Amino acid sequence: MEDKIKKAAELIKDSNYIVAFTGAGISTESGIPDFRSPGGLWERYDPSIYAEISSFLSHPEKYWKMHRELSQMVLNAEPNPAHVALADLEHKYGKLKTVITQNVDFLHSRAGNTNVLEIHGSGQTARCLKCNKEFHYTQIQQMLEEEQYVPRCPHPCYGLIKTNTILFGEQLPWDVLDQAREEILAADLLIIIGSSLLVYPAAALPSLAQQSGTRLIIINMEPTMMDSYANVVLHSKAGKILPKVFEAFESLINDS
Repeated sequence: MEDKIKKAAELIKDSNYIVAFTGAGISTESGIPDFRSPGGLWERYDPSIYAEISSFLSHPEKYWKMHRELSQMVLNAEPNPAHVALADLEHKYGKLKTVITQNVDFLHSRAGNTNVLEIHGSGQTARCLKCNKEFHYTQIQQMLEEEQYVPRCPHPCYGLIKTNTILFGEQLPWDVLDQAREEILAADLLIIIGSSLLVYPAAALPSLAQQSGTRLIIINMEPTMMDSYANVVLHSKAGKILPKVFEAFESLINDS
C-alpha cells in the first residue's frame, strides 16, 4: 500500500489538469449510506414506488416521505477528509479542475470545490413543475417543517415542487454530461473515488479516459471493472487513503 500511495502521489505531482469522478463511496464516511448497500434507502423504499418520475407525478407524497429521511441525513452530514483533500488539491495547488459526481448531497461544494458537475442532479435546489420557479433547499426544509407533506409553489399556480435530483425514468442532464465528457477528455489524470462504476450511463464516462490514454487512479473499497486499466488501484476508504496520498504528494512538492 505504501508503494501505491507514493505512485499515486507522483501521478498527481506530474499532472496539471486533474479531474475527479466520485460516487456514493466518498460520502458514506460522512454518514450517508450508499442507497443500494445494506441499510441504504432502497432497502426501505422501493425505488419504483418512491423514486420514479411517473410515481412522483401521481403520488408525490411517497417521494416526499422518503425525501424527509434523506434530507435529514444530508443536512447532518459534513464533508469528510476525502472531500477536504479534493478541495485542497484545487485551491492550494490549482491541479484539480473539475469534480464530476454521481452524488446529490452537495458535499463537494460545501468542502470548497468550485467546478462541480452533478450528473444525477442536486438536492440543493428544487423547482415548481408548473411555473418553473426555483427554490433553495432551505425553503423546502421550511415547508417540510411546516408539515407540508407535499410542498407546493406558494405562487398562484400552486404547482408541484420537485427537487432537482434525477428520478428513475428521467433523462440525465445532457448539458452536464457533455461538460463531463469534455473535462475527462481534457484531463491528464482522472481520479475515480468511491464509485462501483455500475450505474449507467454515468459509469460510462470514466471509460473515455481509458480510451484516450489518460492516466487513472481508482480509490474504492471493492474492485471495479476498470481496475485493470488503472495506473494505481487503492482498495480502501476514501477518507482514510486520500489524505495519505495528498500528504505524500505534498512531501514530493516540498522535496523538489
